[in-house]
Amino acid sequence: MEKYKMERNEKSNIIKPRPKLGRNDLCYCGSGKKYKNCCMKKDQEKERIENLLSQYETVSDKYFTAKEYIKLSGYPITKFDFFLLEILNMTGSILYKYNKTSNDKTEEIIKNLYKYSKDFYKECLNCKNNCIDNSLKNADFKSLTDDGFDINELPENLQEPTRMNLFYIEFANGLATALMDQLSKEIENETANEISETLYWTIIDYVSDNCYDHCNNECLLEHDKNAYCKFCTFGSKKLPCPKEGNISYETIKASYEDIE
Repeated sequence: MEKYKMERNEKSNIIKPRPKLGRNDLCYCGSGKKYKNCCMKKDQEKERIENLLSQYETVSDKYFTAKEYIKLSGYPITKFDFFLLEILNMTGSILYKYNKTSNDKTEEIIKNLYKYSKDFYKECLNCKNNCIDNSLKNADFKSLTDDGFDINELPENLQEPTRMNLFYIEFANGLATALMDQLSKEIENETANEISETLYWTIIDYVSDNCYDHCNNECLLEHDKNAYCKFCTFGSKKLPCPKEGNISYETIKASYEDIE
């Protein structure tokens, strides 16, 4: 399994260095209160989150299982579904580390993001740009720059003006925005924005480091290919195998050739 780390733009204001203060010193924020009675707990919480996010984590279905995904999606499950399963688990990991939502609310958010992502994918399949089926063709990034994107902030392999990169960037931004909308109903906007920004940069760097460098963008270039075996090996629990007669090929909508 690939490893990833939660990422943020270096220019972001999520975590800023604070002056070293004793508990009884005046707080740096100018409130006139002692540090222990003002910003100390908030700073300790930020440091805790920063430490958690800086640790590499193996991509797994710990936060949203392969079986839970299939229950929502039904069959067939494709390589785009596999990509989305990875992204939803990264989202679950981020929400777990920030610990701002209950387990039930986190599950609800992930399911809502699943729906958003599948709708986004379906729109892309019918879009005039046809970014998915013509992934390697050139694309115009003007729509991104007009919206304020600084392309130079992206990893070098995502700066190439291709339709595949346009899809990746718009998908990451759209999913982060959808997460922001979900979280802002539950927590303060500043924290919701911080979490959604973390998700955006985590996706961007995961695509750059893993989709490009390790699997040659297989999940996008072969987005509609059957991924039942990928789900089986990725999941914490194996799926029933049609080759062993535990489930029929008809049920999973796969052919004999689809099963490795």
